[in-house]
Amino acid sequence: MVKGMDIAAECVSGTIGPKGLNVYFSDSLTPSIINDGVKIAQQVKLEDPEEDLGAYIIRNVTGQTLDDCGDGTTTTAVLTHAIIHEALKRPENPMVVKQSLKEAGDKVLKILAKQSVKLKKEDREKVALISSEDKQIAKLITEIIDKLGEKAVVNVEDSKTFVTDYEIVDGYEAGVGFMSPHFITDKKGSRAVYENIPILVIEKKISGLVDISPLFEMFQKENISSCIIVCEDIDDTMLGIFVASNIGGVGTDGKFHQFKNIVIRATGWLLHDIEGATGAKAISPTNGVTPQNFKKEFLGDAKKVICTANTTLFTTDGKSAKQYAGLLEMEAENDPNQFSAKKTKERAAKLRGGVAVLRIAASTDQERIYLREKADDAVKATKAAIEEGVVEGGGMCLWRIAQEIKPKTIGEEILKKALQAPLRKILENAGLDYTSIILDLPLKMGYNVKDDVYQDFFESGVIDPSKVERIAVENAVSAASTFITSFATITDLPNDKK
Repeated sequence: MVKGMDIAAECVSGTIGPKGLNVYFSDSLTPSIINDGVKIAQQVKLEDPEEDLGAYIIRNVTGQTLDDCGDGTTTTAVLTHAIIHEALKRPENPMVVKQSLKEAGDKVLKILAKQSVKLKKEDREKVALISSEDKQIAKLITEIIDKLGEKAVVNVEDSKTFVTDYEIVDGYEAGVGFMSPHFITDKKGSRAVYENIPILVIEKKISGLVDISPLFEMFQKENISSCIIVCEDIDDTMLGIFVASNIGGVGTDGKFHQFKNIVIRATGWLLHDIEGATGAKAISPTNGVTPQNFKKEFLGDAKKVICTANTTLFTTDGKSAKQYAGLLEMEAENDPNQFSAKKTKERAAKLRGGVAVLRIAASTDQERIYLREKADDAVKATKAAIEEGVVEGGGMCLWRIAQEIKPKTIGEEILKKALQAPLRKILENAGLDYTSIILDLPLKMGYNVKDDVYQDFFESGVIDPSKVERIAVENAVSAASTFITSFATITDLPNDKK
């Protein structure tokens, strides 16, 4: 397992820092050059099943960091790798080491919070530039956030021209995603994408065929072959039917049938906001609409839907969303409860806010894919920095925390060494000697690998979002604890015939 973990972690860690390199991934359709930690980790699948269990730790922890904050996946891999190796050197019982690691991790997070400073408005572009590695993209991301606010929704796409630009369109992003990865249409982006598709909202659980058969009769009659289905819940068997219908098959009439769809689970006010944003009229026990009397005009509309495991973006004409937002604002004005009134106003503002479409242009497909992924990271990093502030970048923040720790416990001794790993790897990737750089390090300064100078990182703009560093530490400690407390593996018996 350690061998497999080393392979995956080292493949990822070679990309960290401004002078880190790329990984060339051999895809049967389109080979890719990638620099994103989580995407590299996801591609590392090892033939030996026990080694692959080790690689899985890196795949899983980087994926968790991606879900939590959208950036910092490479740092997470480097930290996890370092913590595990330091922990495995300890003679103590792994359960004792695990508990001590958790306590030490909590201490590190408290020090990290003290080091964090609020991101100045004029420094937003610096954060975006570090992640995107492109001045034009960083500038556009900053413009978008200035226009749409700190919680701006930004969808990064390929440009159909030779110009990188953006457009503000009407849309709504819901914090829920598809219920099964089998709905994915864009495997490289791990998302489902549909254009000009109707929206069906059902304010109840889909338990059996009786709940949907009248709807499919209507779809067939109206020649509707695709739909986004938003429901309160769905039976596993019914979910399987919808997944299978994406593939299609021969029906009882002897004809081939295929119904492209995505099933999304949403409840309460979120379901109603999706209904309002798309102009749908839900099947609900409160409004008298049933599967039997459902009409085509009760379906909502979306110009484009982009659905991931955690979010769904509906691009619409905006009319329904603004009308529904007006009703919410009236509701908030008449609500005597200040807390719920504030929440309702926030929902209305989100419906009115709009969505930015950032289009990335490049001379080659490989460069465009690379820049698109970097732009997506930059958007998430900038929003994270606004949310929780910033700390020194370039591995310096975690290095300083390591220097501050005066170890008294097993966990503190482990983290004091492991927290220096990101800076060590950044310098190593630049061909520099870690010991020499640290010995000459001036007080309160860091070493800027990109420009080969010592400087004040806050003044020069070498900064990272505090949230990204926090999530990286939390997830690395958690993953390492899981790894070191494993004492046996259970895998499939190797079969020479397969």
